Amino acid sequence: MKKKKIVVITSRFPYPLDKGDKLRIYHQIKDMSSYHNIYLISLNAGQKIHKSELKEVKKYCKEVTVIQLPLITRIVNVVKSFLNNEPIQVGYFYSAKAHTVINNTIQETQPDWIYHQLIRTAKYTKTQHLTTIDYMDALSKGIERRIKNFPFFLKPLITREFLITSRYEKEVFDNFNKHIIITENDRNFIKHKKNKLIKVIPNGVDTNYFKPNENVKKTYDIVFVGNMSYPPNIEAAVYLCRNILPIIHKTRGTCNVLIAGTSPHKKVQNLKSKNITISGRLEDIREAYSSASVFAAPMFIGTGLQNKLLEAMAMGIPCVTTKLANNALLANSSQIITANNPEEFANACVKILNNEKFAKNLSIEALKFIQEKYDWQKINYKLSKLFN
Repeated sequence: MKKKKIVVITSRFPYPLDKGDKLRIYHQIKDMSSYHNIYLISLNAGQKIHKSELKEVKKYCKEVTVIQLPLITRIVNVVKSFLNNEPIQVGYFYSAKAHTVINNTIQETQPDWIYHQLIRTAKYTKTQHLTTIDYMDALSKGIERRIKNFPFFLKPLITREFLITSRYEKEVFDNFNKHIIITENDRNFIKHKKNKLIKVIPNGVDTNYFKPNENVKKTYDIVFVGNMSYPPNIEAAVYLCRNILPIIHKTRGTCNVLIAGTSPHKKVQNLKSKNITISGRLEDIREAYSSASVFAAPMFIGTGLQNKLLEAMAMGIPCVTTKLANNALLANSSQIITANNPEEFANACVKILNNEKFAKNLSIEALKFIQEKYDWQKINYKLSKLFN
């Protein structure tokens, strides 16, 4: 495979790995660097990138360019996007100054391909080059699923954002030569007549890093992890503790739960109790997975493939999740348990906790499934071939 020059444009710097989009692009860059020369351009709307974070990503890139987006720029462009009927998050990550820097970098690099992550970066495309977009998820569908959770006075605004984003996902399709997305389910929500041309490239898991560790003591019965400022994760944590846990207490007695992950929202912090631990960000998230007997993920909103399920299954932790989440994962009943109401979730968790043989078989089959279908290196080799 001849090495190509690939300019990668992201809306966030790929490190640390505390969000799904960062995790995906980090592993893509890491594995693709074996086959191609990567020139990374990252927008940054947060704090300045730490030297150690920059060093970690530079290991896999020929060049790294970080473009800071000042707060005032983001505010002005959000207003402009609203007036121009563009998705708010597209406006949030757009800057004319950033566009100039990107154009200059592309001109200097003369890449074979330009790879855009998310529709947030679609306005930066240069159609005279070969281009690929990673939709990741159908963002519009994720917005639609969350409309019901907003106060009534905000619902018209969020509905408008859903419609605009859905239209935008369709419109930008024709600006790119190739298209990828995480799941077939999400591909069907991109309302373009040629959406079947979008290639499904799922998320993966580093099976050398996330692997069973039987040396860690099982301090908790149930664990849930994720970015705890993200609405679908907030809802899942609240649902687990408020709806599922009381039923388990009635049928089994005491049950200790760990909610782990960065930036816990106030709603998540308020869940803390004698039997519920809110840890916040952990240096090594593997400790959270290994410390519990069951991973429960009651995900009822959001789109795409849940990285947390891949990681838990790779570590041999028996998992219970919703049909919605498994529609992306596509595991069978010997590999994961699906539940869609509090009683089903509680019964599944109790069955795993009370039946050691059942739990062991579930974890063994789940691990085989992950190693066969979701190893990052295997997945990203397919992605690398797209650029040839």
